[in-house]
Amino acid sequence: MIFEGEWRMQRKHVLAYLLFSLFFIASLSSCFIPSSRGFSKLASEGRYEELEQKSAALLFRRIEAEPLFYRALALYQTGESEDAFHVLNLYFAMAKTADPHMIDAHRMMSILGFDAKSPHRSIVSAKWLQERGQLHEIEARSYYRSLLAVGDTAEATRVFDTFLKDTINAYAYAQMVIGTLTDSFKLEEAFAPLTAKEQLTLLQSITSDIVLQERATLLLPLATPLEQAFEGREELAQVYSLLASLYGYADMRVQQRKYNTLAQNFT
Repeated sequence: MIFEGEWRMQRKHVLAYLLFSLFFIASLSSCFIPSSRGFSKLASEGRYEELEQKSAALLFRRIEAEPLFYRALALYQTGESEDAFHVLNLYFAMAKTADPHMIDAHRMMSILGFDAKSPHRSIVSAKWLQERGQLHEIEARSYYRSLLAVGDTAEATRVFDTFLKDTINAYAYAQMVIGTLTDSFKLEEAFAPLTAKEQLTLLQSITSDIVLQERATLLLPLATPLEQAFEGREELAQVYSLLASLYGYADMRVQQRKYNTLAQNFT
Protein backbone atom coordinates (compact mmCIF):
# COMPACT_ATOMS: atom_id res chain seq x y z
CA MET A 1 0.00 0.00 0.00
CA ILE A 2 1.12 3.60 -0.66
CA PHE A 3 2.95 5.12 2.29
CA GLU A 4 3.40 1.67 3.91
CA GLY A 5 7.14 2.22 4.21
CA GLU A 6 6.56 5.50 6.00
CA TRP A 7 4.18 3.79 8.42
CA ARG A 8 6.70 1.04 9.22
CA MET A 9 9.30 3.68 10.11
CA GLN A 10 6.87 5.30 12.54
CA ARG A 11 5.55 2.12 14.13
CA LYS A 12 8.22 1.75 16.83
CA HIS A 13 7.74 5.36 17.91
CA VAL A 14 3.96 4.94 18.02
CA LEU A 15 4.22 1.77 20.11
CA ALA A 16 6.66 3.38 22.54
CA TYR A 17 4.39 6.39 22.92
CA LEU A 18 1.34 4.21 23.49
CA LEU A 19 2.98 1.97 26.08
CA PHE A 20 4.24 4.96 28.05
CA SER A 21 0.88 6.75 28.03
CA LEU A 22 -0.98 3.55 28.92
CA PHE A 23 1.34 2.90 31.85
CA PHE A 24 0.77 6.41 33.16
CA ILE A 25 -3.01 6.25 32.83
CA ALA A 26 -3.29 2.73 34.21
CA SER A 27 -1.27 3.73 37.26
CA LEU A 28 -4.00 6.26 38.05
CA SER A 29 -6.88 3.85 37.42
CA SER A 30 -8.52 1.48 39.83
CA CYS A 31 -7.02 -1.94 40.32
CA PHE A 32 -9.56 -3.96 38.35
CA ILE A 33 -9.04 -4.57 34.64
CA PRO A 34 -12.30 -4.22 32.68
CA SER A 35 -13.25 -6.27 29.65
CA SER A 36 -14.15 -4.68 26.34
CA ARG A 37 -17.83 -5.23 27.05
CA GLY A 38 -19.61 -1.94 27.47
CA PHE A 39 -17.25 0.13 25.31
CA SER A 40 -19.93 0.57 22.65
CA LYS A 41 -22.46 1.64 25.27
CA LEU A 42 -20.10 4.22 26.74
CA ALA A 43 -19.42 5.61 23.26
CA SER A 44 -23.12 5.78 22.35
CA GLU A 45 -23.82 7.65 25.59
CA GLY A 46 -20.98 10.11 24.99
CA ARG A 47 -19.11 9.09 28.13
CA TYR A 48 -15.75 9.54 26.44
CA GLU A 49 -13.57 10.28 29.47
CA GLU A 50 -14.75 7.06 31.11
CA LEU A 51 -14.30 5.22 27.83
CA GLU A 52 -10.72 6.50 27.54
CA GLN A 53 -9.85 5.40 31.07
CA LYS A 54 -11.37 1.93 30.75
CA SER A 55 -9.92 1.23 27.31
CA ALA A 56 -6.50 2.40 28.56
CA ALA A 57 -6.73 0.11 31.58
CA LEU A 58 -7.54 -2.88 29.37
CA LEU A 59 -4.72 -2.01 26.97
CA PHE A 60 -2.29 -1.92 29.85
CA ARG A 61 -3.11 -5.61 30.36
CA ARG A 62 -3.20 -6.65 26.73
CA ILE A 63 -2.95 -4.67 23.49
CA GLU A 64 -5.81 -5.55 21.15
CA ALA A 65 -7.50 -3.88 18.20
CA GLU A 66 -10.90 -3.21 19.80
CA PRO A 67 -9.74 -1.24 22.86
CA LEU A 68 -7.27 0.59 20.61
CA PHE A 69 -10.16 1.70 18.42
CA TYR A 70 -12.25 2.85 21.37
CA ARG A 71 -9.36 4.66 22.99
CA ALA A 72 -8.66 6.49 19.73
CA LEU A 73 -12.36 7.39 19.50
CA ALA A 74 -12.42 8.67 23.09
CA LEU A 75 -9.28 10.76 22.57
CA TYR A 76 -10.65 12.16 19.33
CA GLN A 77 -13.96 13.11 20.92
CA THR A 78 -12.23 14.82 23.85
CA GLY A 79 -10.03 16.95 21.57
CA GLU A 80 -6.79 14.96 21.90
CA SER A 81 -6.36 14.65 18.14
CA GLU A 82 -2.61 14.00 18.07
CA ASP A 83 -2.85 11.21 20.66
CA ALA A 84 -5.86 9.75 18.87
CA PHE A 85 -3.87 9.73 15.62
CA HIS A 86 -1.03 7.70 17.17
CA VAL A 87 -3.38 5.19 18.81
CA LEU A 88 -5.38 4.78 15.61
CA ASN A 89 -2.18 4.08 13.68
CA LEU A 90 -1.47 1.21 16.03
CA TYR A 91 -5.03 -0.04 15.65
CA PHE A 92 -4.51 -0.32 11.89
CA ALA A 93 -1.27 -2.22 12.47
CA MET A 94 -3.08 -4.81 14.60
CA ALA A 95 -6.65 -5.01 13.26
CA LYS A 96 -7.74 -7.68 10.82
CA THR A 97 -9.29 -6.64 7.52
CA ALA A 98 -12.72 -7.83 8.63
CA ASP A 99 -12.59 -6.00 11.95
CA PRO A 100 -16.09 -4.56 12.60
CA HIS A 101 -14.64 -1.15 13.47
CA MET A 102 -12.59 -0.82 10.29
CA ILE A 103 -14.95 1.52 8.44
CA ASP A 104 -15.34 3.87 11.41
CA ALA A 105 -11.58 3.76 11.99
CA HIS A 106 -10.94 4.87 8.42
CA ARG A 107 -13.53 7.62 8.80
CA MET A 108 -11.68 8.87 11.86
CA MET A 109 -8.27 8.63 10.21
CA SER A 110 -9.41 10.50 7.11
CA ILE A 111 -10.02 13.48 9.42
CA LEU A 112 -7.23 12.96 11.95
CA GLY A 113 -4.56 12.52 9.29
CA PHE A 114 -5.06 16.06 8.03
CA ASP A 115 -5.36 17.51 11.54
CA ALA A 116 -2.12 15.75 12.57
CA LYS A 117 -0.30 17.20 9.54
CA SER A 118 -0.08 13.74 7.95
CA PRO A 119 -2.24 14.31 4.86
CA HIS A 120 -0.99 11.10 3.26
CA ARG A 121 -2.65 9.05 6.00
CA SER A 122 -5.88 10.95 5.41
CA ILE A 123 -5.65 10.21 1.69
CA VAL A 124 -5.08 6.48 2.24
CA SER A 125 -8.15 6.16 4.47
CA ALA A 126 -10.34 8.35 2.26
CA LYS A 127 -9.42 6.27 -0.79
CA TRP A 128 -10.22 3.10 1.15
CA LEU A 129 -13.68 4.50 1.98
CA GLN A 130 -14.25 5.71 -1.56
CA GLU A 131 -13.45 2.30 -3.05
CA ARG A 132 -16.18 0.79 -0.83
CA GLY A 133 -18.76 3.49 -1.45
CA GLN A 134 -18.41 4.74 2.14
CA LEU A 135 -16.99 8.22 1.59
CA HIS A 136 -19.31 10.83 3.12
CA GLU A 137 -19.14 14.61 2.96
CA ILE A 138 -17.15 15.15 6.17
CA GLU A 139 -14.43 12.69 5.07
CA ALA A 140 -14.51 14.09 1.52
CA ARG A 141 -13.69 17.54 2.89
CA SER A 142 -10.58 16.26 4.65
CA TYR A 143 -9.72 14.20 1.56
CA TYR A 144 -9.95 17.33 -0.58
CA ARG A 145 -7.85 19.45 1.77
CA SER A 146 -5.25 16.69 2.10
CA LEU A 147 -4.94 16.36 -1.66
CA LEU A 148 -4.40 20.10 -1.94
CA ALA A 149 -1.82 19.93 0.85
CA VAL A 150 0.25 17.37 -1.08
CA GLY A 151 -0.17 19.23 -4.37
CA ASP A 152 -2.49 16.78 -6.14
CA THR A 153 -4.81 19.45 -7.53
CA ALA A 154 -6.19 17.25 -10.33
CA GLU A 155 -7.48 14.62 -7.90
CA ALA A 156 -8.66 17.36 -5.52
CA THR A 157 -10.75 18.85 -8.33
CA ARG A 158 -12.29 15.44 -9.07
CA VAL A 159 -13.13 14.90 -5.40
CA PHE A 160 -14.70 18.34 -5.14
CA ASP A 161 -16.79 17.88 -8.29
CA THR A 162 -17.89 14.38 -7.25
CA PHE A 163 -18.55 14.74 -3.53
CA LEU A 164 -18.68 18.41 -2.51
CA LYS A 165 -19.84 20.62 -5.34
CA ASP A 166 -23.55 20.31 -4.55
CA THR A 167 -23.21 20.20 -0.76
CA ILE A 168 -21.08 23.21 0.13
CA ASN A 169 -21.74 26.95 0.00
CA ALA A 170 -19.27 29.59 -1.14
CA TYR A 171 -18.15 30.56 2.37
CA ALA A 172 -17.58 26.97 3.48
CA TYR A 173 -15.61 26.32 0.29
CA ALA A 174 -13.38 29.37 0.79
CA GLN A 175 -12.92 28.43 4.44
CA MET A 176 -11.89 24.93 3.42
CA VAL A 177 -9.32 25.90 0.79
CA ILE A 178 -7.80 29.09 2.16
CA GLY A 179 -5.74 27.21 4.72
CA THR A 180 -4.23 24.81 2.20
CA LEU A 181 -4.05 26.36 -1.26
CA THR A 182 -0.87 28.11 -2.34
CA ASP A 183 -2.13 29.13 -5.79
CA SER A 184 -2.98 32.84 -5.54
CA PHE A 185 -5.31 32.74 -8.54
CA LYS A 186 -7.37 29.86 -7.12
CA LEU A 187 -7.47 31.58 -3.73
CA GLU A 188 -8.85 34.75 -5.31
CA GLU A 189 -11.33 32.65 -7.27
CA ALA A 190 -12.61 31.01 -4.08
CA PHE A 191 -12.70 34.36 -2.27
CA ALA A 192 -14.50 36.37 -4.96
CA PRO A 193 -18.12 35.19 -4.36
CA LEU A 194 -18.03 36.25 -0.69
CA THR A 195 -19.35 39.55 0.61
CA ALA A 196 -16.85 42.01 2.08
CA LYS A 197 -18.08 41.14 5.58
CA GLU A 198 -17.63 37.41 4.91
CA GLN A 199 -14.13 38.04 3.55
CA LEU A 200 -13.22 40.03 6.65
CA THR A 201 -14.65 37.41 9.01
CA LEU A 202 -12.80 34.59 7.26
CA LEU A 203 -9.45 36.39 7.28
CA GLN A 204 -9.92 37.34 10.93
CA SER A 205 -10.47 33.68 11.81
CA ILE A 206 -7.23 32.74 10.06
CA THR A 207 -5.14 35.44 11.74
CA SER A 208 -6.46 34.47 15.18
CA ASP A 209 -3.61 31.92 15.09
CA ILE A 210 0.02 32.46 14.13
CA VAL A 211 0.42 32.76 10.35
CA LEU A 212 3.66 31.80 8.64
CA GLN A 213 5.41 34.55 6.68
CA GLU A 214 4.82 32.91 3.31
CA ARG A 215 1.13 32.40 4.06
CA ALA A 216 0.72 35.99 5.27
CA THR A 217 2.26 37.29 2.05
CA LEU A 218 -0.21 35.17 0.09
CA LEU A 219 -3.20 36.44 2.09
CA LEU A 220 -2.35 40.14 1.94
CA PRO A 221 -3.72 40.64 -1.63
CA LEU A 222 -7.03 39.26 -0.36
CA ALA A 223 -7.07 41.60 2.63
CA THR A 224 -5.86 44.93 1.21
CA PRO A 225 -8.99 45.62 -0.93
CA LEU A 226 -11.10 45.51 2.22
CA GLU A 227 -9.73 48.92 3.21
CA GLN A 228 -11.91 50.39 0.46
CA ALA A 229 -14.91 48.15 1.12
CA PHE A 230 -16.09 49.66 4.42
CA GLU A 231 -16.98 53.14 5.66
CA GLY A 232 -18.02 52.48 9.24
CA ARG A 233 -15.45 53.11 11.97
CA GLU A 234 -15.97 49.72 13.62
CA GLU A 235 -15.43 47.75 10.40
CA LEU A 236 -12.46 49.90 9.39
CA ALA A 237 -10.86 49.35 12.78
CA GLN A 238 -11.21 45.60 12.23
CA VAL A 239 -9.71 45.85 8.73
CA TYR A 240 -6.77 47.90 10.02
CA SER A 241 -6.14 45.42 12.82
CA LEU A 242 -6.28 42.57 10.31
CA LEU A 243 -3.80 44.29 7.99
CA ALA A 244 -1.49 45.10 10.89
CA SER A 245 -1.45 41.43 11.88
CA LEU A 246 -0.80 40.19 8.34
CA TYR A 247 1.95 42.75 7.69
CA GLY A 248 3.51 41.76 10.99
CA TYR A 249 3.48 38.06 10.09
CA ALA A 250 4.89 38.99 6.66
CA ASP A 251 7.73 40.85 8.45
CA MET A 252 6.78 44.16 6.80
CA ARG A 253 7.27 46.34 9.86
CA VAL A 254 6.67 49.81 8.36
CA GLN A 255 3.24 48.77 7.09
CA GLN A 256 2.52 46.97 10.35
CA ARG A 257 3.17 50.17 12.37
CA LYS A 258 1.06 52.22 9.98
CA TYR A 259 -2.01 50.00 10.34
CA ASN A 260 -1.51 49.58 14.08
CA THR A 261 -1.71 53.36 14.38
CA LEU A 262 -4.80 53.55 12.17
CA ALA A 263 -6.51 50.80 14.16
CA GLN A 264 -5.80 52.64 17.43
CA ASN A 265 -7.19 55.89 16.01
CA PHE A 266 -10.45 54.17 15.08
CA THR A 267 -11.07 52.51 18.44
